[in-house]
Amino acid sequence: MKTSLIQNLFRIVLGLFMTLAGTGHLTFQRQEFLAQVPSWLPQSAGFMDFVVLSSGIIEILLGLSMIFLSKQKIIVGLVLALFYVLIFPGNISQYINGISAFGLDTDTKRLVRLFFQPVLTLWALWSTGALKYLIQQFKERKMMKSVNFYDLSANDIKGKSRLMSEFKGKVVIVVNTASKCGLTPQFEGLEYLYQKYKDRGLVILGFPCNQFANQEKGSSEEILEFCQMNYGVSFQMFDKIEVNGTNAHPIFTFLKAKLGFILFSDVKWNFTKFVLDKNGKPVKRFSPIAKPESMEAFIEKLL
Repeated sequence: MKTSLIQNLFRIVLGLFMTLAGTGHLTFQRQEFLAQVPSWLPQSAGFMDFVVLSSGIIEILLGLSMIFLSKQKIIVGLVLALFYVLIFPGNISQYINGISAFGLDTDTKRLVRLFFQPVLTLWALWSTGALKYLIQQFKERKMMKSVNFYDLSANDIKGKSRLMSEFKGKVVIVVNTASKCGLTPQFEGLEYLYQKYKDRGLVILGFPCNQFANQEKGSSEEILEFCQMNYGVSFQMFDKIEVNGTNAHPIFTFLKAKLGFILFSDVKWNFTKFVLDKNGKPVKRFSPIAKPESMEAFIEKLL
């Protein structure tokens, strides 16, 4: 998910802040962080020191991740936001018990610091694009609650609109494909399944996608020729689409909503395989590295 220049700057600033704070845990602010350890935790010196040191190391790692792991910024933002929630009891304890640390020597100052924690949480989510991602996920799931697979459509690789209702009563495998991927030989396994079970009602729908390392750059004609010439693909191929992001095809938005956790529903790589039963219900999601042959027993049960 793309973020603006302002968001990226705020992300880096927050990363620097976290790195500095984590360093403080280990060095010049160690005693003040010790004072923040909640009273309901064991108060032995060794355990309290462990809490401060370990949280410092975590803060440094999160800070560096915010700065340098830009491609994984959404995940980093979500983890950092969760971290802020987990350490919030320390801020609450400081306010309730009137603990003076970091110059917070009055209730007013401690209260301001207490309410700054939600700001940091939102900062982490907004600057990394994680907030927009979460909102998008909730909207998609809400929208897809009333959608049926057979309500959807897609253009096949020759440009003809195809209704998914054509495949009522069939077991369907939907897979995102790529011609220049290390997993491209899975075409052979998919074709094997199709040839063996098509007469019993198996349908395979292949959707070329260029979102993963630009491994599907060809035109529709080039993709179809490649699949047929190299792997003898005879199952239905469709136009190139996107499977993640705001431009994701509705079929994949539907499948991800039905077979994925809200924070981890995105398709991770080429050849992610979704299986739907004869009623159009998504029933299982196979990872990119799962070979089509390993799906055979499951497919047989559905047929």
